[in-house]
Amino acid sequence: MSFGVRVERGVAVPMRDGTVLRADVWHPAEGGPWPTLLQRLPYDKSSSFMAQHIVGLEPLQAVEAGFAVVVQDTRGRYSSGGGFNPYLDETEDGLDTIAWVRAQPFCDGQVGMYGASYIGATQLLAARAAPEGLIAIAPQLTAAEYHDVWSYSGGALQLGFLLLWIAESLAPVDLLRRPAGPERDRAQATLLEILRDPHAAYARLPLDRDELAELAPYYREWLSHPDRDVFWQLIDPSGAHGRMNVAGLHIGGWHDIFLPGTLRNYAGLRSQAPSEWARQNQHLIVGPWAHGNLGDYQGDLWYGYGGASAALDLTATHLEFFRAAAEGRPAELPPVKIFVMGANAWREEMEWPLSRAKETAFYLRSGGGANSAAGDGRLDRAAPSPDEPADHYLADPADPVPTAGGATFLPGVLFGRNSGQKEQSAVERRRDVLVYTSPPLESDLEVTGEVVIELHAASSAEDCDWTARLVDVHPDGTAYGVVDGILRARYRHGTDRQVPLTPGEPELFRFPLGSTSQVFKAGHRIRLQVASSNFPRFDRSPQQWTPPATAREEDLRPARQTVFHDGPRASRLILPVIES
Repeated sequence: MSFGVRVERGVAVPMRDGTVLRADVWHPAEGGPWPTLLQRLPYDKSSSFMAQHIVGLEPLQAVEAGFAVVVQDTRGRYSSGGGFNPYLDETEDGLDTIAWVRAQPFCDGQVGMYGASYIGATQLLAARAAPEGLIAIAPQLTAAEYHDVWSYSGGALQLGFLLLWIAESLAPVDLLRRPAGPERDRAQATLLEILRDPHAAYARLPLDRDELAELAPYYREWLSHPDRDVFWQLIDPSGAHGRMNVAGLHIGGWHDIFLPGTLRNYAGLRSQAPSEWARQNQHLIVGPWAHGNLGDYQGDLWYGYGGASAALDLTATHLEFFRAAAEGRPAELPPVKIFVMGANAWREEMEWPLSRAKETAFYLRSGGGANSAAGDGRLDRAAPSPDEPADHYLADPADPVPTAGGATFLPGVLFGRNSGQKEQSAVERRRDVLVYTSPPLESDLEVTGEVVIELHAASSAEDCDWTARLVDVHPDGTAYGVVDGILRARYRHGTDRQVPLTPGEPELFRFPLGSTSQVFKAGHRIRLQVASSNFPRFDRSPQQWTPPATAREEDLRPARQTVFHDGPRASRLILPVIES
């Protein structure tokens, strides 16, 4: 069966303030009107790689399936007018664009939105205003808000992501739109410096400096709001889940930087959407993927051919989801589909999180010498004795623990070179990394859900970071990171306020390492790393009461760190175990 396609390029879409945004429109050459799929992206609508491959939906297949497709450059990007200021215009521009689409003769009044990363933000920021006609969204590899996880995590700046996002994706086209002159020359020189040597750019202090502000003014604004204050609250779509009367297809990756947001969006709409229809029509897919890489190889491990998104046919998945929403019926998709690493297999579930997951504690134990993998640290199901000695290390932000895999956005993002499950031997040789390892497992142990650490600890500083990583140790001794997290101590009572530490005073620090689905095979060992930096994924704490964004090299202070694991102060790793 053949079909004709009509494509209109650069169609003008006027906004309420008179700014004109440009869109490409695809629809069948005959018939109509049709339900319409809308993608609003800042990454160039004319790029098939950005507008089609990365988001997992091919417009020609959508047209063949009976949809119209609109792909629009967002404000201030590529062919669209106005100035670009991330997040701030996406609600009103989204509303105006949806209204325009619904008024076109090709649209039957029903609109679905789709796309990954920032394109997920354009969906959620529009959906929070409950526009008429928006029936479904498909946010992929995206956050639930733009302070926690996107810009900061546990109060620490997402340095590895933000700087590379600016240099690779945002700043180049912004520079082309600026008038020639010294300011553009300086900004261009800064951009080239970052692109030539990103790691040197990460290490340079202070983080808040004039040349970066000239390159990306919004970066300085993000740095000036380290707390989750009104600036972030005003652009937070997660607080509006109760107004989003839409079906949802939420797609994430276990190694994606924004995974917590994907899970939060699914759970929030599943429980809070304003109609039973919307609540029942939420779907979640989580693969073994990182941001920008949905392939079968992540970091140092291969998950088999079935681990790649191509094995799922995401275009077909999207089209079934949107067709069902347009027809007012349940999609023929499972509520939840996850890839279980270690077993390297997909599994369908009815919910997330899994209610059958059993919180299982593994206690940190040692004789006081858990420093490095050569030390005496161990993980034990038995609680420690009342007088078990503490572990100590010297944390020096001038010599931080290097990032080794995880949910990163470091150079090589499209290949997953630095993200995912990376081998840990270099990290675990360091004396400023405490390592606790279980005995070999007698049988397979599946961990599916959110991993949490409860750390009784003290620092000689007024502020510091606590980091932790769950590790899978293979029988040959090679160790691969599974999931990791961070807590900046000043934010231990919440990211909306800063409270200094009392040097030397023990406190309980409880924070998530993130969510995963991992089978630790029989003969493998479970390991936990504890440290005070993970750089350059996160910025460094200066380990004194100085704003990290303005700290200079001379402000960095070593700190003596103590981790307690005696009877009254039993530090523990809490795993969500699925019993067979």
